[in-house]
Amino acid sequence: MDKIIKTLRFPKKLLDEINSISIKKRMNFTNFVTSAVETYLRELRFTEAINESSGVWNLDDHPELKNGTEQYIRKIRKGRNLTLNSKD
Repeated sequence: MDKIIKTLRFPKKLLDEINSISIKKRMNFTNFVTSAVETYLRELRFTEAINESSGVWNLDDHPELKNGTEQYIRKIRKGRNLTLNSKD
C-alpha cells in the first residue's frame, strides 16, 4: 500500500487516550489510527448501503411471505423426506 505523510492535529486529551490504548495493545500510533479510520469508513459505507436499499423490498412482489419467512419455509418443506440414506 502506498503511504503518504499527512500532518494531523489531535486534542491532547484524545491523543493521551490513543497513546495509552495503543501501548496496551502494542500497536504503533499510525497502525492504531489507520485501523480506527478504516473501521469508521466501513461503518459509513454500511450505513449508506442500508439507507440506499431502504424501501426496496415490496410485499406486493412477494405475497407468499406475508405471514413471514418461517411459515413459508415450513410450507414448502412439508411432505419432503429430509432423512439421509445410510449406507450399511
